[in-house]
Amino acid sequence: LYGVEQGLELQAESVGDPGVDGERLPTTLREATALLGKSKLARRLLGEEFVDHYVRTRDWECRAYEQAVSDWELRRYFEII
Repeated sequence: LYGVEQGLELQAESVGDPGVDGERLPTTLREATALLGKSKLARRLLGEEFVDHYVRTRDWECRAYEQAVSDWELRRYFEII
């Protein structure tokens, strides 16, 4: 609704393969979180407090994921010990 209410113009119609020529979306939670944290529109629509809290919790989640040891890693590296 924001775009309608603000009278924003639509982008030009995609020509060709949008998967090749189109705007790229973030491919990781870390990238998406960083973009959300920088988004003035998200902060305006969702509120500073919500965005800050959400970004902090996703950052924590990314760190926890990166520190986790997967079953594959355990099997792989216990083989060589």
